Amino acid sequence: MPRLHFATQPELLDDLFGRLVEAEIGGEVFMEHINLKRYIRERMDQVLADEPEDVREAYLQARTSEHREQLDAIVAELLHKHGLRRRFEEVVHHDDNDALRERLASSA
Repeated sequence: MPRLHFATQPELLDDLFGRLVEAEIGGEVFMEHINLKRYIRERMDQVLADEPEDVREAYLQARTSEHREQLDAIVAELLHKHGLRRRFEEVVHHDDNDALRERLASSA
């Protein structure tokens, strides 16, 4: 299960972006906020029930607009620092997969 520490520990994201540059990924990254459909969220909640409180709280917070705004600001600063750019010029957040499919189709 992924851990959501980027908003509370931006140095982890800084390190990741540095490694992407070293790997010569081409300068463009696709980023997406956690987007869980209801049935997946319900299954995830069952899994999270056995996790420590801070992990459960991180997943709850990741669903909020405040978390997305904070993470967007961190990402923008670090992308600039590392000379990277976001695909679609934003961190993607969508309510369903149709929006993502449309964006991928329009960029192809």
